[in-house]
Amino acid sequence: MKPPTAEYSDFVEHPRYGKGPRVTGLDVADSPDGTVYCHWHSPIGVRVQNTAVVAHVGRQGPATLPVTHYFDAKRVCRKCGRPFLFFAEEQKYWYEELKFPLEADCLDCAPCRKDEQQLRVIRQKYDALLAETARTEIDTLELVGCALLLVESSVFSAKVLPKLRGLLKPLLLNPEGPSYVLAQALVSRISGVAAR
Repeated sequence: MKPPTAEYSDFVEHPRYGKGPRVTGLDVADSPDGTVYCHWHSPIGVRVQNTAVVAHVGRQGPATLPVTHYFDAKRVCRKCGRPFLFFAEEQKYWYEELKFPLEADCLDCAPCRKDEQQLRVIRQKYDALLAETARTEIDTLELVGCALLLVESSVFSAKVLPKLRGLLKPLLLNPEGPSYVLAQALVSRISGVAAR
């Protein structure tokens, strides 16, 4: 069976699983006796038919009702608003390998999740540099660069921009210093962000 490509042409591409459904030919429905239980976050209309993957119930974390099958599920990213698929194989990995609780759901597309991870790394770097008591000029430049990225990504508000200018001020007092050119570039960038 080949997946219908036109229907999924606008879906966000996942770096590992692609853009369209991964057809397995397996299609099941919840059974009254509970021997088949599809994930609550993939009801009929959301799940893509013929994409079921059998779950390994013993690998899932404790749950009121273990999931016996995963389906590719249609989603709309809460960050970018684009449609994407939460793939059955990805769910199997989340719930059985990473041990995420079955209550966890995928609300963001893969690129937005990647962006979020990168922002967390930048935030951690920023926090570490901010806590540094003996900050070097290079550390100060990196701190300001991290903060600017966080402002541009709407993690921080523009209210921090004057503080960032203040951190750069001592570096701008010495035009012959090694950090002067980079500090000037950051001041220009701050002005550009402030003008938006």
